[in-house]
Amino acid sequence: MQPLREAYRRELIPARVRWWLAAEGMRDWYRVVARGLEPSLGAQAKPVLSRVGARMFERRWDVMKEKWPHLRSGDRTQALVMSALYRSERNPKAAWIFDAMGGAAQGPVERARAMRLLLPLRPKDRWEEVTVHLGELLIVLTEDLPAHVPHARKLLGDVCFAMGERFAERVKKAFGMNDFDNAPEAAIEVLRMSEYVFRVNPKHWHEADAKTSSGFLEGTACPWYARPGWNGAHCGIFGQFQSGISSAFGLRYHLAKTIPKHGGTTCRVDLKPIQIRKSS
Repeated sequence: MQPLREAYRRELIPARVRWWLAAEGMRDWYRVVARGLEPSLGAQAKPVLSRVGARMFERRWDVMKEKWPHLRSGDRTQALVMSALYRSERNPKAAWIFDAMGGAAQGPVERARAMRLLLPLRPKDRWEEVTVHLGELLIVLTEDLPAHVPHARKLLGDVCFAMGERFAERVKKAFGMNDFDNAPEAAIEVLRMSEYVFRVNPKHWHEADAKTSSGFLEGTACPWYARPGWNGAHCGIFGQFQSGISSAFGLRYHLAKTIPKHGGTTCRVDLKPIQIRKSS
């Protein structure tokens, strides 16, 4: 696993693999949100989420058709392309994501057509497109879910925090990171793994101080903050994922600066030790 860890550190993962990782991340994002909706919606959790997702796909489809005119024809084109971007054939259990738009590509004929439609998109194009879906989906979730579940934004924040915790624990185990001398440095390394896959802070810098167990990570934001409907509340929701990662290293995460709220060209997070309150 050390070569993979070094590839993340140096940010040298090939574009095709980055696309695969982003697609897997989106499938996981749908899965955990659906699970979070089940206590309120029961068996309707996946159908509701699929309908919300269909509106996100429509938003992206308008953009994609402008960039790749060959996508403008065919009544099944949108569903075939989106399910191929998500590599749904690799995980048939995730096919429900596309139910509201007519279903994922089925059978060898549709799958072959889907791959032909993707051919003009280089692996880097595919990766960049899928990374934008993460934020686009959060926008429509915050707009549409309140009609179905109470406290939708808190629910999404809780889901993100739990995802971050699980992600950090898996990485720590896989890369042998349970023993570390500099908690902020280790946390920032794991934070950068997820940021790298989803194009967050492509230009970035950080500091980590082992003595004070504190640090910061700053960079040039994300690919979706300029999309219609995005605002500072969305930064806070996604920040819970990073907060979950930080907590796995005994650190408190603070979103110190975001472009939507503070302007400028960078976003910054501060890491500090979690303070345990002592009862009097």
